[in-house]
Amino acid sequence: MIRYEKRWKASDGKASELNLTYTILHFSQQTITISFDKYEQVEGKKQSESRIFTYDIPSQQKLSIEDIFATDSDYLSVLSDIVFEELTEKEEEGISQSLIKKENKLKAANFDSFSVLKNTLVFYVKTDDSTKTHTIAIKKELFNDSLLDSYKSKELNEDRVKEWQPKHIVAKLPVQNEWIDPSKKVIALTFDDGPHPIHTMSILEDLNKYDAHATFFVLGSRVQHYPEVLQKMLEQGNEIGNHSWDHPQLTRLSKNKIKSQIEQTQDAVEKATGSEPSLVRPPYGAINGNVREYMEDMEVTLWDVDPEDWKDRNEKKIVSKVMSKAKDGGVILMHDIYQTSAEAAGKIIKQLHDKGYQLVTISEMERVKKDRELSGIVINE
Repeated sequence: MIRYEKRWKASDGKASELNLTYTILHFSQQTITISFDKYEQVEGKKQSESRIFTYDIPSQQKLSIEDIFATDSDYLSVLSDIVFEELTEKEEEGISQSLIKKENKLKAANFDSFSVLKNTLVFYVKTDDSTKTHTIAIKKELFNDSLLDSYKSKELNEDRVKEWQPKHIVAKLPVQNEWIDPSKKVIALTFDDGPHPIHTMSILEDLNKYDAHATFFVLGSRVQHYPEVLQKMLEQGNEIGNHSWDHPQLTRLSKNKIKSQIEQTQDAVEKATGSEPSLVRPPYGAINGNVREYMEDMEVTLWDVDPEDWKDRNEKKIVSKVMSKAKDGGVILMHDIYQTSAEAAGKIIKQLHDKGYQLVTISEMERVKKDRELSGIVINE
């Protein structure tokens, strides 16, 4: 206000304008979050600014990020990694390259604009070299060991009017790629139609021998019977994707049935593992506008190499087809419900490893591609 008055007086009384407004973003028993917006125009020069503050109602104090986390926790590193991951994904929106360099760990001040909702923490991040505010919602469960009890409480932090549901919520920690060297070849093995209590477990054993990862696109109708197999997948660092409930061609279904196929499987995987898949592979690779409508923020994953192991149940042929077409950055399609496929997978995993490939999940593959872009790494096979 004082700064505006000085600028107005310096302009010799020329036409000017100052507007101050506020919006309540969240109001619960525990906190209230308010956005203060300022617009001013002096000598034809326009400026706008928005600042977001959260106040703790019981103590009647403005909150900083340090106030809601335990002082001895490493929450800043977790937040910084999540922001890096989220902003990298939005690179096509024109975000500065310097903004998404992982070594640029963010400070507490980067996170002082936030809301504490019933199930999520929402951060309004404005980085040093950008005037744009990036809204990032994160599930509270990711901070179970560091978030203070009063801010964990769903009851105390539910909005008294209407709980706002962020469209995109970060539900799992970013993949840590310390074991992956972006300067070496990577390839992604993917398996459809499981889980299977014997064949999937056999594949998991072979992956574990070589510190290799894969992505399993599961059917919800099978997940409900073998939750322990999915838990083993995640325990070993593998990834789980949605492959529908019972494998129909989604493009031939009504919108309601498409929605049911996707959502039921999301729910089944969440019940078995505690988190929903972020990847989806439509059966037969069949996809259109109606199908995409019910996938929300999920990433559709297809493939580069298909040995048709479902049709040709011959271990040697499956191995030969895959190895003849294997390449850096490739995605291989197989099925973990057949014995021949599981046996072939064991040999493929070993042979790829011996040829210098790093076997990664789909998300790890995407991370490697981004790391290569940022570092200028080119792989020549």
